[in-house]
Amino acid sequence: MKNLSERISYLKGLSEGINVAELGPQGKIMNGILDVLEGVIDDICVLRTEMEEFKEYVQSIDDDLNLLEEDIYGDDCIYMTCKKCGEEVYFDADVLEDDDVIEIICPKCNEVVFVNDGSFDFEPSVMESGIEGENSPSPDGRNSGSAGN
Repeated sequence: MKNLSERISYLKGLSEGINVAELGPQGKIMNGILDVLEGVIDDICVLRTEMEEFKEYVQSIDDDLNLLEEDIYGDDCIYMTCKKCGEEVYFDADVLEDDDVIEIICPKCNEVVFVNDGSFDFEPSVMESGIEGENSPSPDGRNSGSAGN
């Protein structure tokens, strides 16, 4: 963005140096366009700064949500990746030993991700608790220390 700002400043300097404004209506239009471009660059810089702040804020919300999930689900949370849409689906490990038939459905595409009747051949990825912020690899090679990242 700095490069664009420098280029606009250079063009403004050139237009002042050759007195573009004295060239009549075309010169006034040229100066107006340069002023508008300078304003657009300033607005883009402000938006970029606000977006960086927003990204930091969303990351802090995500971190808080991860801590909340750990508190709610504890150490016995399993996740699987939906084969249809790629969404990670989390569920309680107790489902594996439940006597009733339970289907785990992907919230994104409504595809059945797992049924506890033995019909699904899979290796579950168990979320292991560890030191906060530490990612530990799961059996499928993915980092399981932070959900949703």
